[in-house]
Amino acid sequence: MRSTSPALVAAAGLTMLPAPLLARAANAQPRQPNIIYIIADDLGYGEVGCYGQEWIRTPSIDRLAAQGIRFTQHYSAFPVSAPARCSLMTGKHPGHSYIRDNGNPPGRKHNAAEGLFPGQLPIPDETVTIAEILKGQGYATGAMGKWGLGFEGSQGAPTNQGFDLFFGYYCQIHAHNHYPRFLWRNDEQVLLEGNTRELTGAQHSQGLFVEKAKQFIRAHEDEPFFLFMPLIIPHLSIQVPQEYVDPYLEVIPEEEHTHRGYLKHPTPRAAYAGMVTYMDEGIGEIVDLVDELGLTEDTLIIFTSDNGPTYNRLGGSDSDFFNSSGPLRGRKGDMYEGGIRVPMVARWPGHIEPGTDSDHISALWDVLPTLCEVSGAEVPADTDGLSFLPALTGKKQAAHDFLYWEFPSYGGQQAVRLGDYKALRRDCFKNPNAPIQLYDLSKDIGETTDIAADHLEIVEEAWRVIKREHVDSELFPFPEPKPKSTAGMAKGPIISKDAWTLVRVSSESAFNGKTGDKAFDRDAGTWWHSEWRDQQPHHPHEIVIDLGAMHEITGLRYLPRQDGGTNGTIVKYEFFVSSDASDFGTPVSAGSFSGKTTEQEVRFEGVQGRYVCLRSLSAVGGQPFASAAEITLLGK
Repeated sequence: MRSTSPALVAAAGLTMLPAPLLARAANAQPRQPNIIYIIADDLGYGEVGCYGQEWIRTPSIDRLAAQGIRFTQHYSAFPVSAPARCSLMTGKHPGHSYIRDNGNPPGRKHNAAEGLFPGQLPIPDETVTIAEILKGQGYATGAMGKWGLGFEGSQGAPTNQGFDLFFGYYCQIHAHNHYPRFLWRNDEQVLLEGNTRELTGAQHSQGLFVEKAKQFIRAHEDEPFFLFMPLIIPHLSIQVPQEYVDPYLEVIPEEEHTHRGYLKHPTPRAAYAGMVTYMDEGIGEIVDLVDELGLTEDTLIIFTSDNGPTYNRLGGSDSDFFNSSGPLRGRKGDMYEGGIRVPMVARWPGHIEPGTDSDHISALWDVLPTLCEVSGAEVPADTDGLSFLPALTGKKQAAHDFLYWEFPSYGGQQAVRLGDYKALRRDCFKNPNAPIQLYDLSKDIGETTDIAADHLEIVEEAWRVIKREHVDSELFPFPEPKPKSTAGMAKGPIISKDAWTLVRVSSESAFNGKTGDKAFDRDAGTWWHSEWRDQQPHHPHEIVIDLGAMHEITGLRYLPRQDGGTNGTIVKYEFFVSSDASDFGTPVSAGSFSGKTTEQEVRFEGVQGRYVCLRSLSAVGGQPFASAAEITLLGK
């Protein structure tokens, strides 16, 4: 860590620092860097100026980007608040995260009139958070804003998860009003005189967060500190001091609409813009204080958002008017890019080159290992994250093999990022076998054209990631892909598979376990698949099975793969029976399966034999592959 010097401050364009502070900075010993991490609530990718916003003024955030770095492919972990914060704090991706959706603890009362708010499900005491790690490194730790990971006194409360000081809302529902009757300072309620939870009041929570944050910085300017600011703006309700609304009244047109939910503001577009500018001004005050205290080069400041912007003019918001998602498809609650891709800018003069853009693909669960590396702490072995400190500082940056998301809400969604490709499943509770959509974000950032049928190998890899990275959660169950029902099929005597062995297979995808023996292992969730490689083996494909003894075979049942994918699903086939595995002669049955994923049956006159061969002549969509989840034989 380089200490601050007048020359470097001047190079960064910050010579406005007072001379005594410049002298102090010049003589300072190297110290662990301070860390200020600011995360907005429901701020869309396109809602700040440095990401293309044209209506809303955000000069302070834009200045951070100009003096530092702007990330163009940074992601939240979830498209809603609480689980995103959990992933951030713990370094776990959505398939491993403890909290995976917003949810209130059972038995906790909610009565706003009485000041009772349930809080959210608490993270367990054994959870290791960023704050605990940094506190162990000697950092003073403070959080000002919305917590959402445990109610007051619970094991998930911020003071039980590594924070020395918390000021703000424990409960997200409480935070739906920016003029609350009270906030919390650790476990103590702080009454706010002049606030009645109406549209306006005497003390706006955003202003209080900034005030307390500045007090915290001043109190710890001589030691390393971690300031976490999970702000509420621009989450609804739309509430802001009128002085921030007025400049937009003559600029932004209003429009009649049907109000739904939250408090109603008379000029919601102007007030929404005013809220974001109010937040931006507070961020500017914090940055200015850091500079005033001579902490510029000793302080890493990161600004981002927890998920995409709100939708359907809820509470008077208007994401269409503000183009809040920028070029991205989707809003809050979506696994499309607009729900999870978020702005992120960072400033650290002397370490981050001013005016830098980075297209490094990163996510909230990368923050924990990044801040560990910044502070000199050991990175926990069980993190899913990858430090992006090299990207911040202009060094060679390792890339993720994949990013994985799941969200057990808004119908149930899963997504995978594989290089330029984005795979997505929706409505998984309605259809556990929901197919994968695939988009090439390098050519189609708006996710307009599903190219899954043209890139089956990428779809297959996405399925592998989904199956490997999802770990079941009792609190937040997610539907597993299930085999289709075979109810109503004609029944008949089935030849036992106990003695079956694989004789040979034309090719198999051994690297991912899709081997020939999976075609008769009695598990519909596994399957044989012909080999993947650059020069694909083409039809015919075949699999030969030894039944272990002579049988009279009267029929064949073919079950295609049951994971929602279709590649390799056999259409044209030939089926052979023989007493000699090297000579099958004429097929006993030949024809076409339907190409659907349901189990299909063919019958024929009884044929004696010990060996059978299923030969695939073509597959769905003209694909060069073959696959089978289960081969079953009728007979005796």
